[in-house]
Amino acid sequence: MGVRGSTIRRCALLVIVPCAAGAQTVAPPASPAGGARSSATGTTRRQLVPRDSLTAFVYTRPHPLQAVTDVPATLGASARDAVRPRNLPKALAVAGETLALIAADEVVLDKTRRVASAIGLPPSHPSANLRLGAFKLEFPTTVGSGLYFLGDGMMSVAVAAGFAARGSVADDLRARRTASEVIEALLASGVVTQTLKHVTGRQTPSEATVPRGRWRPFPPLRDYSRNVPAYDAFPSGHLASAMSTVTVVALNYPEHRFIRPVAYAAMGALSFAMVNNGVHWASDYPLALAIGGIVGKVVAERGRTVVRVAPSSAAPPSDARHHSAMTLAPMAAPGIIGVRVVW
Repeated sequence: MGVRGSTIRRCALLVIVPCAAGAQTVAPPASPAGGARSSATGTTRRQLVPRDSLTAFVYTRPHPLQAVTDVPATLGASARDAVRPRNLPKALAVAGETLALIAADEVVLDKTRRVASAIGLPPSHPSANLRLGAFKLEFPTTVGSGLYFLGDGMMSVAVAAGFAARGSVADDLRARRTASEVIEALLASGVVTQTLKHVTGRQTPSEATVPRGRWRPFPPLRDYSRNVPAYDAFPSGHLASAMSTVTVVALNYPEHRFIRPVAYAAMGALSFAMVNNGVHWASDYPLALAIGGIVGKVVAERGRTVVRVAPSSAAPPSDARHHSAMTLAPMAAPGIIGVRVVW
């Protein structure tokens, strides 16, 4: 990805973020969102979502631009969570996996490209440009580039926009809060990964001048901006942002158990595509996944509270239980043969 394209995309992101956050301040209609109870205390509305037989999650309307203003607090909470003694085994596991993959990076790169060649995926990610005034938005034009764009920040913005629309139309505070949190997690994980990229200065496979890429810590900003791929491999910002988005959505909608398996499969395809495209080494991934997971968890937990409720209030309605999982059923009609998906 060129420097100009990356810069313009980030500018577009900064324009869209306030819009996505602001969309969550629409005045609420009288009816609560389906599958949950809403209540009001003074001017503060709450939405209770069942957690178990005795407790529920409480969601409130996010403040305008809270996705941006909460980023410093999220970064601090994520740093504290990462160094807790209980997380030491996980940190050691991430370090061990990274070192092991660094040793195997060249082998993984070669085998990945062999497999990609066998299935017809080129080692590139071409895109088409859509210009909106001074801004340029990139869109994938091939299967390979489509996989690469799964981890693009604009994908997370699209997910947030979908939840914001759902929250505004259905007066669903959980959806509104999820939209704000996806953007917040995207920004927070971006701050962490961009900082580490500027600290480590690792070459991408496409720019590597030595096996497994050269590491040039703290490269001059001028050199970095002139040739970003020569310094920005470690860790993967694409995978960190994707993981943070998945974590936020999965934690806010635990009744939909298909979210993580489907999302992890997509992230596996993204990881494969980025190695094949020469954008990342496999060893760039463990830390990126850890960053996205921690940030997403912190954001989701800070955006809701847990309260005790009466057993009758905490029990989800029968229709909510029925649609808590994805079901597949054959569908046949004159001229139509397919599969009906319900969740």
